[in-house]
Amino acid sequence: MLITLDIKNESMKDSFLNFIGTLDYIDIKSDTTSTNNLGNETPKQNKFNEFAGMWENTDTTIDSIRKEAWAK
Repeated sequence: MLITLDIKNESMKDSFLNFIGTLDYIDIKSDTTSTNNLGNETPKQNKFNEFAGMWENTDTTIDSIRKEAWAK
């Protein structure tokens, strides 16, 4: 089961995580991308936008992709 918590008091975050870490039936997994969002974008949207324009100056077409893929 995955539960997401939004800890509003930043100064209490470490104390809370230390307490939760003492419980042997809970695994803590950190997702730092959620704190680095720009505006109200979700982490997936933010990651997608990092690749915008990546193929802008290439001469890539569907036919060239198919030829390369089927040649292997």
